[in-house]
Amino acid sequence: MPRNFKKALGLLVCVVLPVSCFAQMKMAPRGKAELNAGTGSMTVDYGRPELKGRDMLSQLPAGQFWRMGVNQASVLTTPVDLTFGSTKIPKGGYSIWLKLAVPDKFELVFNSQTGQWGTQHDATKDVFQVPMKKEALPSSVEIFTIELKSAPKGGVFTLHWGTTALLADFQFAQ
Repeated sequence: MPRNFKKALGLLVCVVLPVSCFAQMKMAPRGKAELNAGTGSMTVDYGRPELKGRDMLSQLPAGQFWRMGVNQASVLTTPVDLTFGSTKIPKGGYSIWLKLAVPDKFELVFNSQTGQWGTQHDATKDVFQVPMKKEALPSSVEIFTIELKSAPKGGVFTLHWGTTALLADFQFAQ
């Protein structure tokens, strides 16, 4: 075989094989939760992993964080100030994280950094933490889901995965 042909064949393999493998990889879909807030919309952009027979929330060690999705960090954007209990969250954008504070007690954590990969949590940029209520679901939810549900004067931030729902009520600033 001529030397130039071997080089061309080698180059072709180096280009085509990675492209082919990448095309076959299944990327988790992105989800978007949305709720009218003031003159705009409050949104959460997040990755939607599947359980595939696992119980992921029970695997989170106490004191640790989870990116609430997959791939890029989940981001909450709000055009109005929010109040979760006594915690006031100024309008803007935040990466959001789930923390298992102590066994069976979860917190929704707001971080001032956005745009990072979901494994790059910088706890020094955490600005607010709010407790979440845990509820059992009657049937298992296979694909991780975040919802923003309307409620009087605000809404409810809810995540569903497996047989667990975690909720945090909030109000829009007056």
